[in-house]
Amino acid sequence: MMLSLRACLSFPLLSLVIPRAGCDRTGPRLPGAAFPLPGSNATYDYVIVGGGTAGLALASRLAESFSVAVIEAGGFYQVDNSYQSIVPFYALVVSFLGLDPNTYSRHPLMDWDLISQPLSGAAGRRIHYAQAKTLGGSSSINTLAYVRANRGFYDRWAKTVGDDSYKFENMLPFFKRSPKLTPPDWKKRNTPNATFTYDPSAFSSNGGPIQVSWANWVDPTSSWLAKGLQAMGIPLSKEGFNSGKLTGGAWSNTLINPKNTHRSSAYEFLDSVIDKTDIQVYHHTQALKINFDAKKRATSVLVSTDGLEYTISASREIVLSAGVFHSPQLLMVSGIGPKATLNRFSIPLVADLPGVGQNLQDKIFFNVAYPVNTPTAGNIVNSPATRDAAEREYLETQSGPLSSAGGYLAFEKLPAPYRTPSHLSKRTRDLLSELPSDWPEIEYIVAGFPDAMGGTIGSLSPSLIAPFSRGNLTIKSSSIKDSPVFDLGWLTDPADQELALATFKRVRKDGWEKKTLDRIKTGPELFPGAAVKTDEEILSYIRSTANQLWHAVGTCKMGKKGEEGTGAVVDSAGRVLGGVSGLRVVDASVFPRAPPSHPTATIYALAEKIADVIRRGGNNNNNRI
Repeated sequence: MMLSLRACLSFPLLSLVIPRAGCDRTGPRLPGAAFPLPGSNATYDYVIVGGGTAGLALASRLAESFSVAVIEAGGFYQVDNSYQSIVPFYALVVSFLGLDPNTYSRHPLMDWDLISQPLSGAAGRRIHYAQAKTLGGSSSINTLAYVRANRGFYDRWAKTVGDDSYKFENMLPFFKRSPKLTPPDWKKRNTPNATFTYDPSAFSSNGGPIQVSWANWVDPTSSWLAKGLQAMGIPLSKEGFNSGKLTGGAWSNTLINPKNTHRSSAYEFLDSVIDKTDIQVYHHTQALKINFDAKKRATSVLVSTDGLEYTISASREIVLSAGVFHSPQLLMVSGIGPKATLNRFSIPLVADLPGVGQNLQDKIFFNVAYPVNTPTAGNIVNSPATRDAAEREYLETQSGPLSSAGGYLAFEKLPAPYRTPSHLSKRTRDLLSELPSDWPEIEYIVAGFPDAMGGTIGSLSPSLIAPFSRGNLTIKSSSIKDSPVFDLGWLTDPADQELALATFKRVRKDGWEKKTLDRIKTGPELFPGAAVKTDEEILSYIRSTANQLWHAVGTCKMGKKGEEGTGAVVDSAGRVLGGVSGLRVVDASVFPRAPPSHPTATIYALAEKIADVIRRGGNNNNNRI
């Protein structure tokens, strides 16, 4: 990337140290006063562990009424990850997202370097699972899609936890609080074959700090592959993916600020309250352990800033928002989790909760790809002949390939010809029949990426979004500084194997072999190649190449009080069970089941919901909100 682009990007960091005029505080705030000097013990009403997607949303809402401290192990992605976390195109090629633990690019300022155990269902591979260590969390490195799940997903969540406030119609007000929607800029998109309609009533005119829009550029390869999906019988959605329906195809909403075409992350929440409240952010500070009193009330967090240890106390509550891998780990090293595990590492038992670290669910996708004759963003940005023009277009008009990370997504239930006994066993069909009728089973992601010779590879990539396989997470010592031990569980359930096989065959036969895409194909199938024919060969290919969507959930499962023995870790208000008080978990780890959508929108809504619960007195109410 040329220096000119880096130099011209504006950062919101200045708002952190220079109070803006017209703020709602009763007096001015000293520059930098939101960032305490490390080493001094301090007490706040609420202590939030983790300044990520959920943590900053929750902290900013609570800071309007209470004193709040945020403990975040990382720093500022705008600095530590430069343009890769700011310019939309680079969301697709963040350097440390590689899977292979032997070859991925390490980034100790931004990534936790988590490596899985060998995956028995995925050819014994060990997977590097990127998790952002920065203010903004995974919203600072994701691919910017904003997609809510289907109505049936939330209604099932409500039934699972015994709380009707999780039904879709009751969650909708919380979905509307975080984002501000900007309609598409048709002139900049300038792609007649990528027009669409959407439901503006799914958003509020008084939305919050998160910016939701549509990309100002459409990748030509993606627009062709979208036609291929439509030729498969997956129609264009009239509503989009934010009104409780998740079926058909749509040009996805993206988390991009349309004014400057920068990433819009959870950092926007912090920026919106930094000069209006007394929120305090302990950055580059790791939570080591939660402390409890004799009545099992969480009282404080032992933290470390570059080896300097001190204590941050909470007069009201501590909230864990450390993510699907670190929230359960922090619970266990603090004495909450499976008794046998804690005994093994001589950790004093606070609460025996066997579900901590269990119920890990992670979606996968795989590629079916051909060489194609259409240009794609990667070729334009990487080519010396077109790179400078792309940068100028981005900087001067906020358009062009650098302005876009969004593409075309499609969702469906596997159609009838692929649900027969020759494709799916009775067990698999029975499992699928237990899902709500509007719950899709497959997501299709379309993408074009450069080959080594400057050409384009087009991929129709199916994702298993109703996984039945389960993984787990545990600890290797009593120290939070030792990475957790986790098995993602990919393809360990036969139902997922059957779904992967059936979907692969559908993409190959109904997608690439249809005439619609003949106009852009320039050669035979690249991945996996025509020689891969039998079920055994296809499944072997999928096992050896399956990729993650970084949508892991479930390791601190939400459930009902009294279900601790069957895996519940928190109640419907996020409060930790097992007789513990003063402690909640609010992040994707509490999801009872993986949403078929992308999780970011639901994480924001969950944080908004629990913040509302806390501000109203700490208890969920089973009536409509």
